[in-house]
Amino acid sequence: MQKIRILSLSFKKIPLYFKRFSLSINLQEMTLLPFCMVFVSIVNMCLSLASLEMQILSYMVLGGVILSFLFMLTLIIHSNKISRYGFMYFLFMSTLVGLSFVNQVDYKNAIYFSMAIWLNLMLFRYFSNRIKMILSSYAIALSFCVYVNFAHLLANPMMWVVDDTKEAVGYLLGGNYNQMGCRMMIAVLTNWMCVKFSRLWMINFILVCTVGIATLAIVGSMTSLSMIIVFFAFCLVPSGKLRKIGIYSIFTAFVLFQVFVVFNGRGLENNELAVYVIEDVLKKDMTFTYRTYMWESALNIIEKSPIFGWGLPTSEWYDSNMSSFAIGPHNFILSILINGGVVLLTLYIVICVMTWRSISSYMDRKDAQILVFGLLALWFMSLMEMYPYTIMFFAMMLVSYYKYMPGVVNEKTTTNGGLKNENTDYERKYQQIDCH
Repeated sequence: MQKIRILSLSFKKIPLYFKRFSLSINLQEMTLLPFCMVFVSIVNMCLSLASLEMQILSYMVLGGVILSFLFMLTLIIHSNKISRYGFMYFLFMSTLVGLSFVNQVDYKNAIYFSMAIWLNLMLFRYFSNRIKMILSSYAIALSFCVYVNFAHLLANPMMWVVDDTKEAVGYLLGGNYNQMGCRMMIAVLTNWMCVKFSRLWMINFILVCTVGIATLAIVGSMTSLSMIIVFFAFCLVPSGKLRKIGIYSIFTAFVLFQVFVVFNGRGLENNELAVYVIEDVLKKDMTFTYRTYMWESALNIIEKSPIFGWGLPTSEWYDSNMSSFAIGPHNFILSILINGGVVLLTLYIVICVMTWRSISSYMDRKDAQILVFGLLALWFMSLMEMYPYTIMFFAMMLVSYYKYMPGVVNEKTTTNGGLKNENTDYERKYQQIDCH
């Protein structure tokens, strides 16, 4: 009888119901959800599913990007994490969308591009205190795209083995063989930033470079191939002074080529010295594979609306308004001027300056120098191609958020709004490393 009383008293101490129930989820500590958003964003940005007749999957990926964008926008607004750098992207893409709507061109794609760019920017911003996680997610997704594209090439040898059946379009990575290079470059850059995390990332970096070089050699994209080889060689330069000389040299070459060659259109063909250097010394085509015709045609269109441009054109718009045989100007700066004139180009230059200022304090570090050189190599590649804003801005985001990298001494990154920063331990580990 006494045992029964003791047992009944013990049961009285066990609560049979909850007076209050609450569930708290810290989104900044999650890994799977941000990885899924990163993966969807990269697939949307890099793989041309529609060109492979995967229309339903393409729409599903786009739907994932839109949902991820709305979710991250809610988090950013709630956490009040909007920065001046992000605001400049907002001005740029809002201007592009507005001009596209006014000129009744491809404003829908302008909106989709804006969502994709803002999604990447918000992921970097919101998870800046977990930059190792977010960079690893991007590196995994980009590596996946590079490897899947290579497997697709090997599975379809008729696309590149026989010249008579070789096509410029239909490729998985970017849809066009000229678009592969920029996606390869951001994959290489992102993997390079992950190298210090573990030896496995170093192995993956070498594999991505090898597969990228092999892929570009197979499809014959020589400009992209040469720049990725140059970038890989730059990573092996032991001297910090030589690396800085390389950075200044490629930037100077980019500016001079853009101003004196691209902005001249076909006028370069009348310069005897240029003809001698290009044709006799370098043994190259004076028109850069007919690109001077495209630049000349683009300059004629820009002259008709130099301040505000024409918005984001469709392929039909290019066919009816440009006299060249190809779609677009095959030059990134000229495409900006077509899209938004001097106004949009000014906003782009401001974003470039802000990106440089975010990393300029760390230019004595080897990894920062390599990252900046990679961005400039992408710019140099864009002299010959019209790369999408999503790719060009993603590379600039990598540079801008370098200051949050493990081992980078920055008091602002040791804590973030009272949250523990996962980079702090890496800071202590890598502070003493001589990166020259």
